[in-house]
Amino acid sequence: MSTVGRVAELWVFPVKSMSGASLPVATVTPGGLDGDRSWAVVDDDGETVTAAQEPRLREVTTRLLEGDLRLDVPGAQPGLGAEAAGEALSGWLGRPLHLAHREGTGFVDVAAVHLVSRTSMPGVSERDWLGTTVRVGSSVLRLTQEPNHCLGVYADVATPGAVAIGDEVRVERAGG
Repeated sequence: MSTVGRVAELWVFPVKSMSGASLPVATVTPGGLDGDRSWAVVDDDGETVTAAQEPRLREVTTRLLEGDLRLDVPGAQPGLGAEAAGEALSGWLGRPLHLAHREGTGFVDVAAVHLVSRTSMPGVSERDWLGTTVRVGSSVLRLTQEPNHCLGVYADVATPGAVAIGDEVRVERAGG
């Protein structure tokens, strides 16, 4: 394995299509980073409402306070819990909505982990690592595909573990 860098930032997006929360350490589960997209806004039919359908969702700030989800919905009191945030979203967006929680893989569309590098090495990209295994902290990720709409690579979790800011990122090339 060759060391290609260190973890500079860790982010989870507690509610699908809303802002992210920076963490100093994260638990990597078989479904991805613990707490990542574990909540979603859903309508009365149980359908997930995304920022592609309702761009104003991007204006909602999310944060985790000792593991508890808190949301700042425009026009409402800051720091709302899930139930109160659902009510505030309904009023703000003008239709019945609520927040739904899902354990495990949460509301993930494509892959468990999205890895993006801030490499300082010219001509090197995490996309060059597709098909390899990457060890980050005590977790191991299999890099599986490129996103169509953004930077980075998608990965599946081969070995759950923990990752922290400052941990080495080590790539094992295919075949050894």
